[in-house]
Amino acid sequence: MKKILIIDFCNYEDYQIGGHLTFAKSLMQAFGDQLALAGITTDKSDPVGRWIKKNIDGTSYDFFALVRYNKNKTKFFIPDRLICFLLVRFYKNKILSVNIKNVFIQRQEILPAVRNYGIENICYRFPGLQNPLSISKYWYGKYIAGIFDKLFFSGLKNAKTILATGDENAINEMILRSKGSIERTSVIKFPTRVNTDIFKPLDKFEARVKLNISSSTSVVITTGRLAWFKGWKFMIDCFSIFEKKIPDSMFYIVGEGEDFQKIKDYMELKGLIGKIILAGKKNPDEIATLLNASDLFIMGSYKEGWSTSLSEAVACGIPSCVTNFSSAKEIIRQGENGYVIESHDVELFAKGMFKAVSIAHPINNENIKVFASDKIKEDLMKVWNLI
Repeated sequence: MKKILIIDFCNYEDYQIGGHLTFAKSLMQAFGDQLALAGITTDKSDPVGRWIKKNIDGTSYDFFALVRYNKNKTKFFIPDRLICFLLVRFYKNKILSVNIKNVFIQRQEILPAVRNYGIENICYRFPGLQNPLSISKYWYGKYIAGIFDKLFFSGLKNAKTILATGDENAINEMILRSKGSIERTSVIKFPTRVNTDIFKPLDKFEARVKLNISSSTSVVITTGRLAWFKGWKFMIDCFSIFEKKIPDSMFYIVGEGEDFQKIKDYMELKGLIGKIILAGKKNPDEIATLLNASDLFIMGSYKEGWSTSLSEAVACGIPSCVTNFSSAKEIIRQGENGYVIESHDVELFAKGMFKAVSIAHPINNENIKVFASDKIKEDLMKVWNLI
């Protein structure tokens, strides 16, 4: 059996929540114990800095913890990216001791960290094609974004296979940013995957009974990181218009992140306490139930890769109204399963919300089923040759 080593900065269970973890879990579901996992731990009983056997969701993996984190925190004094880079370099010999030639990476800071590892067969996946420091939660991130790009694209030259989770425009913008380091022909478009065993249409009435939501209430929902680039202020402004015309409505914001308190303060400023629910972090089953209890999914993002959140909503049969971020027009079929609004215009977006909420449930989700997570092994092995 040809083994694959994943080097990431998640615990491969429930932290740090987001697209990296979702994709890693899809790989785990597909490849099982063919994988070895290097990441972080949030379990006090796990040792740090050595390989162990760890049971995750019923499968025993070779597991290496770079560091132990408190999963109740979303921001640390030293940025995660810097800690990750330094620890991957520090533990070089111990990580390589498993002697696995096939390595899967999906964090930009890890590529330059392993450039002197001598790894023969790296597959790198772009979860988002923008420079991550341009949307950093740390104020100084944008000032070192250029240096970060140089380090990253230098490390990318060592990747045998490059996967891009984004649309053509986003891929081409990234190619230009590389300043000749990589060519379009070396990048394979590889959309994010959805667990369609979890994210699928369910009975709306049953979902609402489970969540104690009135059948008469119009429910709007969004999911994802609580950060400025996800457009939370914009979405609240749009919901404020929506709520004035449909008074019996609620807006669920599902997720965690550094802007939690800012969102709470803005809700109070807009007089929407009680109308907007900051639901916090939820597991996939809970998110699927919330989506199925909803009438409309919205996203106001300024930056995205191939949106996992939107894909999950469409898979659940929920109509959506979203801004025109990367992947939006490939996931949304205008007027059939939702609407893509070209600009961050509050009035235009609110009109789109009213149009989208009138689309009959469940919407056609066949275009998302082709990206079901149970196809990921077959699709990945078509483009990445293991050695």
